[in-house]
Amino acid sequence: MKQNNLPPASETQQTGTNNVYVDNQPGATVNFTYNISYPKSADSSAEMMIAIQSFSKEYYQLIVTPDEDVFKDGIISVTTSRALTKHNVPPEIFERCSTLTEDGIAELKRFPAIICQENTAMNGTTSPTQYCMLCYIQKVMVIGKNVKIAFKPIAPIQQIKLCNKRNAMFFGLNMDCAITDLNYSAWSVRKVNVFEAFKEAGILGMPMPV
Repeated sequence: MKQNNLPPASETQQTGTNNVYVDNQPGATVNFTYNISYPKSADSSAEMMIAIQSFSKEYYQLIVTPDEDVFKDGIISVTTSRALTKHNVPPEIFERCSTLTEDGIAELKRFPAIICQENTAMNGTTSPTQYCMLCYIQKVMVIGKNVKIAFKPIAPIQQIKLCNKRNAMFFGLNMDCAITDLNYSAWSVRKVNVFEAFKEAGILGMPMPV
């Protein structure tokens, strides 16, 4: 049996972003590890599991913000003029929830939330490195002309998948214009089973209620 007498390859670590150095050695194997940056998922806490099991399969809420640090502190701010307005929620939800009464907030907490930054471009396109988050809502408070929403992340979603026109149809999103639903900062509610939408869009591994 032929023996391989090559000296062991040295290990090289580097943190460059635009190029890669590879030590030239016959018969060597080169392994690459890529780190993709996206918002981290929440821990599997009891609170999160209870929230998921109580999620509605009839509605979900979409919260779009220009805030670059939207996932840093777990609090998002929406101006009252763009929060649950008559044109961006189903009539029954507008009647029950738009004034943010105690009962209305309790109902909204049962709706899974997709929280995202505005798309990086118009016409239904965005950077492939942009991620949004499936979340659950913990608390809602009106402070002056803003609504503050405390949330916990559940799982990241590559945002460009929501921009695909076929997928957008399943999520109830309009991608047929320059300024799409993901370009306009607002808090809206869609009468859509978001868990079925995930399946149709090929977004796998999303936690869902039994």
